[in-house]
Amino acid sequence: MRDYRNPPWMSAPFYSVSPTNAPSYKIKMSIDHLASSPDTNRQTANYQSSIWANSFILTNTSDDEITLPAHEMQQLEDLKEEVRREIMAAASDTSKQLKFINEVHHLGVAYQFEKDIEEALQSIYENNHVTNYMNQDLYHVSLRFRLLRQQGFIILCDIFNKYKYENGSFKESLLNDAWGLLGLYEAAHLRVWGEDILDEALAFTTTYLKSMVEHLQYPLAEKVTQALYRPTGKRLERLEARPFMSVYQEEASHSNALLKFAKLDFNLVQPLYKKELSSISRCVELELFTEAINRKELALSFRVGYGQRKSASRIHEAMLLDSSRSLQRNGGDGKYRKIILGPTSKRSSRMKKSVQVYMVEAKWLHGKFIPTIEEYMDVAQASIGVPMLTIFSFMAMREMENKEVFDWFRQDPKIVRASSNIIRIMDDLASHKKGHIASSIECYMKQHGVSEQQTYDEFHQQIEKAWKDLNEEFLRPTAVPMHFLNRLLNFAQSGDVMYKDQKDIFSHLGEVMENNISMLLIDPVPI
Repeated sequence: MRDYRNPPWMSAPFYSVSPTNAPSYKIKMSIDHLASSPDTNRQTANYQSSIWANSFILTNTSDDEITLPAHEMQQLEDLKEEVRREIMAAASDTSKQLKFINEVHHLGVAYQFEKDIEEALQSIYENNHVTNYMNQDLYHVSLRFRLLRQQGFIILCDIFNKYKYENGSFKESLLNDAWGLLGLYEAAHLRVWGEDILDEALAFTTTYLKSMVEHLQYPLAEKVTQALYRPTGKRLERLEARPFMSVYQEEASHSNALLKFAKLDFNLVQPLYKKELSSISRCVELELFTEAINRKELALSFRVGYGQRKSASRIHEAMLLDSSRSLQRNGGDGKYRKIILGPTSKRSSRMKKSVQVYMVEAKWLHGKFIPTIEEYMDVAQASIGVPMLTIFSFMAMREMENKEVFDWFRQDPKIVRASSNIIRIMDDLASHKKGHIASSIECYMKQHGVSEQQTYDEFHQQIEKAWKDLNEEFLRPTAVPMHFLNRLLNFAQSGDVMYKDQKDIFSHLGEVMENNISMLLIDPVPI
């Protein structure tokens, strides 16, 4: 049976463009011709210069900077053990335990307590039938739903029926419960297909939280403001940790051990981020590509007609090969190379398709061509980079030597498509007037004869549908371990950070992104 939840272009498989199924996509024009044609005006994005110049490239973070002195490391371990005990000690009071686990997440240190959090939530889930939640307030019922759903447990949304009248509308008494509305609002963002009550809850809570936020007191007003701008499920935990520390330390009930541990952990990880960023900025991949350009290898031999040479494919292949070798030099296993690169024939095919989508976009740009929305999304879902970034991120996970994971990835899983759709559409909404190739906005408007605003409305709905697809992939049993799925979630969350409110703060840095970078990579947390 056909799935009508999404239009065809939302579920199109990646890399579907090939010389055999899309002959119109064959590119007969070399890079040399594109560059030298007098009729071709080079499109530029007018990116502003980085305010940090080459500071991250020149950063030379020593191992001493990412290793605490022995006495501080012991303090960190002692604090970690104390936090672990607090998680377990709260087991007698489910509401208290859920609140504490929620705070651990918001402070960005949940990764330090994965086993403890899993055991605590597993116990709560297993005892769900014997615990009387009917007498709990909306906030704690919502928090329980969100944390269990976030962990992949299948918890039914009908627990919220008690907050509705028989006619289906939400009870007016909820309008006097701002905390409850906030909890329900956050929970509703983890909805999946078929959960109509959560669709209704999101619309209901959004309307009333917006109307009451100006009348709320700190810190609730701050929490509601942040949630309305970006709900918890769409936030990058590490990026959220710093501002949450400021709010959390002013709460009378905060845990001193948890707060101090979170601050020390943040400062310990920060130089590691800088070291990794420096390595990425100077990586050999860029040298390979630059060398190829300088040799004019691309210009001389890069044609995308079927059966012709594709030097860029070999460059792309070299990038993967170099990455796998780098992992081996740093303690990785030889299995990486076999798993990532695979048989030569399959590897060549994947690289050809990966490179081809960029040449398709070059042809569209040069010819000022506006494809159908289906043609555009076939190409754009791949060119946004999520599939290739997924491979690289899996390679970087030291414990990952699992061929089954890559077999799963090659099957074009729904979560990869969903993450790509979120980033692609949000990027297009934010940047489609910048004068480059026709985006999904122009394609959809031309094909369906609708206005720009109608297209915006349609695409915002498609973003929400993609989030439902993504949320569904986290429900147990999952196809692959949860930490692999979290990489795809991180990509989608990054898209929300970069292109929120149809503003491209990734390409054009403003105060928000500058603050994010400074907070994450430059300024340590005052202890």
